[in-house]
Amino acid sequence: MLSVRAIRIQTLTWATLAILFLISAPLLWAASPLVLGMVAALGAGMGLATKRVLRAYRGKRRRSMLTGAAVACSLVAAPLYWLLLQPALHPLTVPRVTLSDGTRQVVFQGMIHIGSDQFYRSVVYDMLRARDAGYVLYFEGILPGTPEATAWLNAAVHADGDLNAQYARLANACGLEFQGDFLNFVQRQAAIDPAHVVLADVSVTEVYEEWKRLVAERPELDQPIAPSQAAGQDLTLSKGLDFVSRLGGHQRDFLAAACRGAFTLLLGRGEDADVMNLVVLDFRNRKLADRIAAAAGQDIYIAYGSGHLAGLLEEMRKRDPSWQILSTTWTTAILPPDDATGRLPVQAGLLMFQP
Repeated sequence: MLSVRAIRIQTLTWATLAILFLISAPLLWAASPLVLGMVAALGAGMGLATKRVLRAYRGKRRRSMLTGAAVACSLVAAPLYWLLLQPALHPLTVPRVTLSDGTRQVVFQGMIHIGSDQFYRSVVYDMLRARDAGYVLYFEGILPGTPEATAWLNAAVHADGDLNAQYARLANACGLEFQGDFLNFVQRQAAIDPAHVVLADVSVTEVYEEWKRLVAERPELDQPIAPSQAAGQDLTLSKGLDFVSRLGGHQRDFLAAACRGAFTLLLGRGEDADVMNLVVLDFRNRKLADRIAAAAGQDIYIAYGSGHLAGLLEEMRKRDPSWQILSTTWTTAILPPDDATGRLPVQAGLLMFQP
């Protein structure tokens, strides 16, 4: 016969398990009803096995299975909820920094390869205002080069084929936008107004030539690239993207939300230490600082990857120590999609379309 205290503890335990299951089940169902069924079945089996092995209490077999199912669903859903909440709990922000040497201003707008449509549209709006105020707009984007240089760079960054195409597919899978689509606008504007819209980056050939120069000075940098390993990594990404393209609407929505959380975590860590940063970051920073120094008296608006800011400012101060930061603002780069819909509080007969 159970005591009153034991009954209360047992009731509280069952209530807690029920609440945890009710919280976790909708998330697993959103991923797929099959996922919910598999996790619940696995947990039920584990609960039954634990009951048989340990014989912890004299309960019914059904109770052990329900306990296992609830615990398993809760354990699986907890990290998923944590991942989905990252964009809200720890938003991925990029800086907009205004620099001045006392005579002119340089605005540095941090960018990322994959972000929210709202973020890119806000940047475009800000740039157009800067252009109308007389700023020259500088954009990143490594320019094309020779086939040899392109093949080397693709191998060095583990890209098989068109890296931009893979970024675009990944952005689509995550419910985000690819920076390259934004750069299409830039290229059109550069053709229309080359005096105020400048593709200020180096070419693939220049990057390759700089790498060969560094290797000649420091032979230890010349480490062979394992083609099979690089191809295997990219093949895995390609297969993953192919799998995503076959998912249903609800599954893709769930994956997009999880992907935004993953990007918030990964991109929030900053740049990893990599020998390729000698040319991908440092070399390009020097060239950009040279271009800024050559444009004496001109206000400039720069849209470059956020990872370039510290190195670029250092290079600018090497050429002119008077450069200082005037102000800094921050923008959230990954936001929920803005395709939400609602229902108008009017009679359906007044609508010429179906809501």
